[in-house]
Amino acid sequence: MEWKISQLDVDRVQEFRKCIECFLCQDVCHVLREHDKKEQFAGPRFFVRIAGLEMHPLDGHDRAGLLKDQLGLGLCNITKCCTEVCPEEIRITDNAIIPLKERVVDEFYDPLTMLFRKIRGR
Repeated sequence: MEWKISQLDVDRVQEFRKCIECFLCQDVCHVLREHDKKEQFAGPRFFVRIAGLEMHPLDGHDRAGLLKDQLGLGLCNITKCCTEVCPEEIRITDNAIIPLKERVVDEFYDPLTMLFRKIRGR
């Protein structure tokens, strides 16, 4: 079987692979630092990793429930402090966290999706 992936999809995921795991984004994250939510919030470094998986065109696993219920994605209020300190200039907030939040909203809070689930009995 031959896989064909668009260059746009490759570029989108490639940005996340630039991460050198310096954890500066984790260090400056106010949710972790000031609000001490270490047990409820995975933090930006882990969201970058999950975004790399979630947005890969060949990955079919749905992580919306994990992001919402266990990793605390909703606690991020988009201050962009993680993006500002990234030495690899990864746009963590705009390209990883916000798209992940959109997926969670689409999965759990979109009225049309909820209606469709009711109709299907799911």
